[in-house]
This record gives sequence, C-alpha cells and structure tokens, in this order.
Amino acid sequence: MSEKFIIGVDGSEQSRAALDWGLRRAGERGASVELIYVTDDTFLSESVAFVSEAQKASDEMLAAECAYAKRSGFTGSVSGTAVVGHPVTELEQASKRADLLVLGAHSGSRFAGTFFGTRAVKVAAVAHCPVAVIPKPRAESDGGRVPGIVVGVDGSGPSKRAIAVAAAEASRAGVPLIAVYAWMPPLTPGLEYLWSEDLIAAQRSAAEEAIAIGTAGLADRYPDLEVQRKLVQAPPVTALVEAATGADLLVVGSRGHGGFSRLLLGSVSHGVLQELPCPTLVTRAE
Repeated sequence: MSEKFIIGVDGSEQSRAALDWGLRRAGERGASVELIYVTDDTFLSESVAFVSEAQKASDEMLAAECAYAKRSGFTGSVSGTAVVGHPVTELEQASKRADLLVLGAHSGSRFAGTFFGTRAVKVAAVAHCPVAVIPKPRAESDGGRVPGIVVGVDGSGPSKRAIAVAAAEASRAGVPLIAVYAWMPPLTPGLEYLWSEDLIAAQRSAAEEAIAIGTAGLADRYPDLEVQRKLVQAPPVTALVEAATGADLLVVGSRGHGGFSRLLLGSVSHGVLQELPCPTLVTRAE
C-alpha cells in the first residue's frame, strides 16, 4: 500500500514552498497527496450564511492549489479537503490518516500564513505521524547548499528513532549523515574557575562515547553511507541550526503524541522550528 502525504495549503509563498517540497517527495516515494485548507473559525460569525461563505471561499482556494499541484508535473493522485475549524485540531485529526504531514513556514524567526505562527510547533507536538516543516527557499546570498541529512543525538529513545530515520533518508538520497551531539560544561555561574582541564576532558570524552553509541551499527546497515560525527560545545539549538544551515534535511525526535523529547523541550523545540535552517522533519516514537 502506497504512502499518503497530507500537505497544508493556504495560497501563501510559504505554503507553496511546502507544497513543492511535498510533491517532489511524494513523486520520489510514489505516494498519494491530499491537500488540506483550514479556515480558522476562531473569529468567524456563527451565522449559517457566514460559515457557508467561509466554506465556499475555502473550496475555491483549495481548488486553485489542487490545480497548481497538477500543473507542477506531479503525476500521482491528488485530492483535497477544505474545512472550517481550528487549524491545530483539524490538522491533528488529519494526521491520523497520513504517513507524513507537510507544513510551510518562514525561514526567519517568525512564522507566517494562515496555518503557521506557533501552530506549526503545536501541530508537530500533537500529530499522529511525522511532520515536515518547510522554510522558504534560500536566496543565493544566504549561502550555498550543504548536501547532507543532519540529526540531533542525545542518547534518548526518540533520538534513536530520529537517527534511524535520518540514516535511511541519507542512504536513499546518497548524501552524508551528519550526527550532531551538543554538550556544555556544567553551568555553575560564578564558579567557572572550577572548570578544570580534566573536567572539560571528561565531559568531552562522555560526549564522544554518547555519539559513538548513538550511531553504532549504521555502517553494517548502510555500508555505503558516509557518517560525519560532530561534537559541538554549544546549546542544542545553536548546534543544530548551525550544522543544518543549507542542509537537505534536519531530523529531530519527539516522544510521540503529546510532547517533545529532551532534545526538543521548551525553548529548544521553538528555537529549532522557528529558525528552520532547512526542511525539518519531526519523527514520531513507535
């Protein structure tokens, strides 16, 4: 049975970037595509006539996006769903029937478009399938592309799942897997003088062991896969964003339905998804 991708659309530039990315990936995978447009009913009048007009406008927008998808050259199955409701709730429900949910967002520090804002983070946290969040295409002046799939390593179960997914992606694409482990010396404000060379060496040794364990077995599974291991003395957001800037894909793990792993808790989850150095895939725990 072929995979099914659901792509959020709203006619914006960010949405089109996600649509283009999702269609390319679906074409490579032989997946069918469902486009979904959600009219936020938060501020809509409750009158039947008003809701009816909102649904009509949604249907027209969806029809335009479906036509765009077919003109793009995608030869697979394309269907569409237009609903009036709360975007996060509707997308969560839609994710139950998808193998991948694709959303678009700005590449800067703020999201844009009907679907986005903090909603992309919320949807990624509650979705029942992996979620890909796609930034606008990078301008030439933003720097060159860096072929590779980047994955965060932290020794947790969700991280192991992310590594497995990232390795499969890198092997399929024929690009390097870049495993990043971020570590910091113990935070003891005012007591920095206690950070001896031995302590720092011990911390680095522990980091080296953790990334070795995290990537163990990949060479046996993917003999031709190039694995680059990067130990970065920096906060996780900084380390991942810098390593993934211009990369093909950044893969991060979550606990599954309901919350992010330690790697993506609180400010880290927001930081990675708001910075979006490249297309970012949030995996689900099995």
